[in-house]
Amino acid sequence: MLSRLVSSSDREAAALAIASLRAQPLRSSLAIGGVVIGIVTVVVVASTLVGLRNSVATLFRELGTDNIFAYHLNGEPYSAPTELDVARPQMRPEYAAPLTELGSAIRDVGLELIVPTVSGTRVITARAGGTESDSVLVEGISENFHDVVGAEYRAGRPFTEIESRAYAQVAILGASVARALFGTESSIGRTLLLGGDRYDVVGELEPRRGTFFGENRNDSVIAVPISTARRKFPEARNLVLYIRAHPGQREVAREEARAILRLIRQVPTGADDNFAMNSADQIIAQFDRLGYQIFLATLGLAMVSLAIGAIGIANVMIISVTERTREIGVRLAVGARRSEVRRQFLVEAAMLSSVGGGIGVAIAVVIGVAASLAAPGFPVAPPLWAVTSGLAMSLLVGVAAGYLPARRAASLDPVEALRYE
Repeated sequence: MLSRLVSSSDREAAALAIASLRAQPLRSSLAIGGVVIGIVTVVVVASTLVGLRNSVATLFRELGTDNIFAYHLNGEPYSAPTELDVARPQMRPEYAAPLTELGSAIRDVGLELIVPTVSGTRVITARAGGTESDSVLVEGISENFHDVVGAEYRAGRPFTEIESRAYAQVAILGASVARALFGTESSIGRTLLLGGDRYDVVGELEPRRGTFFGENRNDSVIAVPISTARRKFPEARNLVLYIRAHPGQREVAREEARAILRLIRQVPTGADDNFAMNSADQIIAQFDRLGYQIFLATLGLAMVSLAIGAIGIANVMIISVTERTREIGVRLAVGARRSEVRRQFLVEAAMLSSVGGGIGVAIAVVIGVAASLAAPGFPVAPPLWAVTSGLAMSLLVGVAAGYLPARRAASLDPVEALRYE
């Protein structure tokens, strides 16, 4: 019986709230503007960060979860070095042999030489027939590199040791550059011009799964033997070592590799390493920390918008209480309880902000769909927790903003309220 009475009272409060909002649609719309902006900001940023995080995780994990990346700089191989790092000696291909021989937990070492996109005074381009691309990336790799990183071949094969020793002009293409140069036809056995030299295509890779803003850099790579790259592109010096550990021994391999590299590079005892070592998990954790900081900053901005929305809702509710003073007096005079009057205005404020939250979530979803259409592969699907959190935040804002006006309405004296003009 009690539950029925409560349910009936709630329905009555909701009906009165809806009638009040319909009576003043323009005022209500202006009041929820801040709530809409705040919720859109939170949901869009959360969706983008979550999507990027998942893509980055896939991007680096497909380079090998048992791999350790050793590089002479602290930054990314394609980025400019800092003033503190620029004096560090480069990694050298000769390091691979002692690492595999002395490290009991080290299974193999792959080499990746980054070739600058600008060689001399000109941009490196690739040409096949009448098709030319200036957006290719060139790398010199060891013959075991794709095995170390777990790259899958769509067709063809890796380089042979003989080709590496003979400085052979052969190439393996990423999926995007193969499509750009040869379309839907097979690239295996075809030739291309790279930096003015002719190369025979011996392998083509499957598209990589991980993306960053819908793209994977490795799909645009033309790989040539590292010996060939060092001869053809003498300005290429940035070398990354991909140290593959035996299963379950990555941390042991990391310590072994660190000790061996310090010995080879003659780092004095007690001095800091003059190289950096990272794994996929470390890079993902760094991205998570950055994403968390960005989300906190965004949340702060969103809270400002929500506070503005709360002020707007509070003003609307104060005006509503003032305009309906006689109505409140009548309700109290005919036996309505003060708790029912308070509930009515709380429900009205909650509904007002919840509508703003719902509109904000809908706009965020539309923005995500539009972004995915404009940039296929861009991760923008809102996670469930972001949607529910946005709706919950909007509801709490409404309740908080409507509490004082609702309390004021419930505390009115019926006699004085009936006299109000």
